[in-house]
Amino acid sequence: MTSRTGTFRGHVTLAFCTLLHAVTHAYQILLVPLYLLMVKDLGLGGVERAALIVSVCSGVYFLLSYPAGVLTDRLNRKMLLGVGLIGNALAIGLLGATHQYWVLVCLAAAGGVFGSLFHPAANALVPAHYPKSPGMAVGLMGIGSGIGFFAGSQYAGWRAETVSAPWWGMSSWQVPCVEMGLLGVVVGILFLLFAREVAHTHVRSKAEPMGRGMRRRMLAISLILGCRDFAGVGTVSLVSVYLQKAHGFSTKETGWIIGTMGLISIVATPISVWMTGGRRRLPGLGCIVLAAGLAQLAVPHVAVGWILPVLAMFQVFHLSTYAVGEVALVELVRAPVRGRVIGLFLTVAGTLGASSPWIMGLWTDAMGSAAAEQGAYVLPFSVLGVTMILSSLSLPLLAKLGTIQQSGVSDAMLAGATEPAV
Repeated sequence: MTSRTGTFRGHVTLAFCTLLHAVTHAYQILLVPLYLLMVKDLGLGGVERAALIVSVCSGVYFLLSYPAGVLTDRLNRKMLLGVGLIGNALAIGLLGATHQYWVLVCLAAAGGVFGSLFHPAANALVPAHYPKSPGMAVGLMGIGSGIGFFAGSQYAGWRAETVSAPWWGMSSWQVPCVEMGLLGVVVGILFLLFAREVAHTHVRSKAEPMGRGMRRRMLAISLILGCRDFAGVGTVSLVSVYLQKAHGFSTKETGWIIGTMGLISIVATPISVWMTGGRRRLPGLGCIVLAAGLAQLAVPHVAVGWILPVLAMFQVFHLSTYAVGEVALVELVRAPVRGRVIGLFLTVAGTLGASSPWIMGLWTDAMGSAAAEQGAYVLPFSVLGVTMILSSLSLPLLAKLGTIQQSGVSDAMLAGATEPAV
């Protein structure tokens, strides 16, 4: 058996998967700084309808994650990733082609269909290239989330406010959608040309079953840890409205704040994975979740001059929970069922998270004139912070999945390390 710690093509694949991760998350955050522009341009009744577009995209994205996981365990993962990004990019780009609300919702759903392929496929393909250190490889790929949240919101806010003459009747908020869509198509094509698959034996036969016990345990974990997804995603949408309505920030300034708050996580995410290795993985995840919740509770209590450091602290811990949590799942479950385990988790937990932008939009619309007051946001931020902390109750269930793999030897065998790359 060949011991594979990562070949040159494996490193290229990891780099491209990190880039795909960044673009995928950039699409998820792209519309958030643009809510108020969309409300004005489309004549919507409130932020709730603009946020619903984001919720639909994310909802479909996560609802289809389990079917995407099934495909991951049976088909060529590189092809799934490339096609997924290109399809997602085309849907995002076409947001600039219409002002019909129902068409925008349908395009958001289409983006979610293709976007659902990323996490199950990437979290199975990347560890297959690094059987001796699957967790750290996934942690490095997690850098992409910070880059995506930074670039997506920064670019959207800046471009929408500075574009002088939108093309062909487009509104200013649509220009960054078109440009980011074109970028995604190019990245997807390059990925298909240069990334590399690692053959997995179970694609040629019936996939190994997950088992009823594993399914039940994963459903429970997903429901409880999904509180983190609801709280984290909801906070980003709430921050956008909070900054613009309570503090008078412009679209550009809001995009800058939302993007910058995740910038330090580009470094912090892999460090958090490294620091929580082995038996420290699950206790470390609990500490990070607690820290994220405490930061959420603090947001509406600080002066506007301190808002960025507090939000940056929150986003560092928030994004680190995803990296450490995904690494824990990769290390705790066997390679032949990883795609379905990740897919099932994302279907449940991610769908909970996807509902939060719409709920936060509904909540802030219900505030009426009070939305211009800082104190009105204490309750929603408190609810989100407590919800984040409650997600730590999933840790005992995660511990029952198995033992964290440290040597990676069995993982190498299950991932088909001796088989030819495709």
